[in-house]
Amino acid sequence: MISSFNELKKNNKKDFTGLAPVKIAVLSDSASQFFCQALKGYGYTQSLAFDIWEADYDQVLQTAIDGNSALYERKPDYVIVFESSRKL
Repeated sequence: MISSFNELKKNNKKDFTGLAPVKIAVLSDSASQFFCQALKGYGYTQSLAFDIWEADYDQVLQTAIDGNSALYERKPDYVIVFESSRKL
């Protein structure tokens, strides 16, 4: 059981060679660096190598509706929309 952010962060320094790759895009209206660090570290605990791409800060709508954006060029397996309730 992972109990802290620091444990997940330490996993990011481990060897991901041979783990199943999964492409993930994160679109956020706030800072998402810590979330992405924790997500990647959690992937290691599940024997997955998360390849995480982050959209530019506060560009959720613009990135999602632009068919030529890097989001669509990367063809992620999963897209996470991370929106702050304060901004809603």
